[in-house]
Amino acid sequence: MKKILVLLTGGTIGSKVENGVIDVGENSVYLLTSLYEEKFGKEDFEVRVPLQILSENMTMDSLLVLLKAVRDVKTEEYAGVIIAHGSDTLSFTSAFMGLLFDHYEIPIVLVASNLPLSKPEGNGLANFAAAVSFIRNSAQKGAYVIYRDHKSCMKVYHALTICEADPVLDDYHDFRGEAFGYMEDGRFIPFRKNEKQKGQTGRSAVSDGTETHRYIVPDSFDNSVLVIRPYPGMDYSFFNLKGEKKPVAVLHYLYHSATACVVGEHTGFQEFAKRCREKAIPLYTASYKQTQGDLYASADQLLKEGAIPLLNQSVEAAYARLMLHFNGGEI
Repeated sequence: MKKILVLLTGGTIGSKVENGVIDVGENSVYLLTSLYEEKFGKEDFEVRVPLQILSENMTMDSLLVLLKAVRDVKTEEYAGVIIAHGSDTLSFTSAFMGLLFDHYEIPIVLVASNLPLSKPEGNGLANFAAAVSFIRNSAQKGAYVIYRDHKSCMKVYHALTICEADPVLDDYHDFRGEAFGYMEDGRFIPFRKNEKQKGQTGRSAVSDGTETHRYIVPDSFDNSVLVIRPYPGMDYSFFNLKGEKKPVAVLHYLYHSATACVVGEHTGFQEFAKRCREKAIPLYTASYKQTQGDLYASADQLLKEGAIPLLNQSVEAAYARLMLHFNGGEI
């Protein structure tokens, strides 16, 4: 039986509580695997620690360390890989994993925890145990996230379609409206009975016209993508795009109807689009259900301003695609 590679990155699932402060520390590094073996018995783990940070402190440099660690895994030696990750930025890291490693012939599973492992009411150990069962008992390949929600459903998400957790229940949701499946009694059960399960990938579930593109881990993330999201009264003049360092592209995520404000001297999208054109900065907008047929007048205006539409994807997936594209990670 092949061993399971565990990559520890810190986060709540790798933290401890001291004097009311939750933080990573040396004494908490191997707590997760130790607790698992105390409760479920001996398992053949190989543990590596590429990072030890709280995930809100994830930078592109630290993310690159993790991506390279996964890239360099000799997949033929392992049954699967579990990445213990902080919950705050898990969905962003997951999007990169889904684009880069969904073709792997073994499962790569990201897990997190809503509370430190010292608190038994938390879900971190249960999520980790479910990931072990998923690797040992299912025939899935590619990149996933496993996380127990507040209703005690142990959900399995495709890495490319999971969206950030909400601040009240700490639950994630799937961009498509429903997770890929769930774990029950150590078995994987798909929600979509008609989906092809073996070898199913998250990439095929979200279409933006780039599915034929392949991605590799770039040497660096020197080029930055600016992400902005609309809200009533947002003043586009705040984004002046001046100075020596400017973004290589802008991702303007939109309201759910693929719209943004198009009225007002500084609150209208047109001024910002013009500024991007003048500075030769590509302006991407997402997410559209379609770009043909009936559109709202404002959505139609965005396209007439030269915005490049991205279809059917979360902000995390769109950001990951653009960061890889503009940093030499697309082939």
